[in-house]
Amino acid sequence: MNNNIREWADRQSVLEMYAEVIMDSMDMKTMEQFVFDTLCENLSLYDDKELITEIRDTYGNEFFTENEIELPEV
Repeated sequence: MNNNIREWADRQSVLEMYAEVIMDSMDMKTMEQFVFDTLCENLSLYDDKELITEIRDTYGNEFFTENEIELPEV
């Protein structure tokens, strides 16, 4: 058997089919936890400036105000 995905199928198609099987096997609570963990893991790779920019671009300064977060002067 050939273990090289590129030789036996389109890699992206296999990846998407497998992801769908994983999602179908999750209940809502498990899926919510997975999304939360994945977001935290990805966002932890941002430096402070990138994180602030991401939050501002998505939610504006209201996020910081509503959550009583004081940003340092840059």
